[in-house]
Amino acid sequence: MDNPQLEIVRQSAHTLVCCGDDFALMKKSVDDLYLVFSVLTGVTIHQVNEDKDILLPTGKAISRAAAAHCLLELKRTAVFLRGINKAISLKLSESQGKPISILYAGTGPYGTLIIPLLTLYKPAELMVDLLDINTDSLDALQKVTNSLELSPYIDNVYCTDATTFIVSKHYDIVISETMLACLKSEPQVAIMQNLIPQMGNSAIFIPEDISIDAWLTNPRMEQERMLFYEGEKPHFERVYLGNIFSVNKSNLATDQFKKTIQIPENWEPFNLLKLFTTVRVFEDELLKENDSSITMPQKICDLYVRTINSADCWYEQGEKPGMCWEYKEEAELEGVK
Repeated sequence: MDNPQLEIVRQSAHTLVCCGDDFALMKKSVDDLYLVFSVLTGVTIHQVNEDKDILLPTGKAISRAAAAHCLLELKRTAVFLRGINKAISLKLSESQGKPISILYAGTGPYGTLIIPLLTLYKPAELMVDLLDINTDSLDALQKVTNSLELSPYIDNVYCTDATTFIVSKHYDIVISETMLACLKSEPQVAIMQNLIPQMGNSAIFIPEDISIDAWLTNPRMEQERMLFYEGEKPHFERVYLGNIFSVNKSNLATDQFKKTIQIPENWEPFNLLKLFTTVRVFEDELLKENDSSITMPQKICDLYVRTINSADCWYEQGEKPGMCWEYKEEAELEGVK
């Protein structure tokens, strides 16, 4: 018997993987996915005041409604699905006919980053373990897999903390996207530090790399860049201060990663110190500034308010993880020019 909801998910997955930068197709696809998943689970983005985040020693696990909302970020969903699909294709080409094994940690109620892709493959090609700390999310996700007849793809389901999970089998691909811009608040880094050392050398972790860069920016140039110009584009530039943090398979010792950035003497009119996050999902599938909420630029300091010559920055773990700053040779000024 035909399953119309399964067909909607399959078509949406295919479109998101193949539609390039066609935002109209992206929007229709994620809207279709959201309609199917919200009907199947009863979990909607409007329940944000009903669901609660789960606070962990390593950061917060966002609520079901907040996790559901992530699906609706067009490019975020599309780029992650494309990157994961490329990783699956690569591993299948190396598997010699055997199914590949995937761990998805931090599934949320929809399993957004793997469930749509399952419809493009056969159960004989891949098996998935699902992990989330929220029992309500896993209950909702089971409704999705049962209703879409995807249970043959699912091996184990774990309700546990991904930052302490002990891996007991080989995985070809491990997926975990549990982050905000500049890696604040959520346990993405702690999850990577726990899971990556337990993976085999040939295993792929997604996202492959998360980098944070510091720039001095000019507010007027930034604003004019966003406006529409029929004629010549306005002059635009920034002052690059360097990469201040990167986490990936070969760089996990964040407690040893401390950077000093120097503020040039002739910084004017680039008075805003900002951080820009870039997420490399897999190979050439990237999320850059303003592509999604997880890559929105973050303001750190206005040099018209506080003058500094340099600053030390580092990533701090704990209940509220994120970048920390210590300014050197600073002076507070009155007002803002």
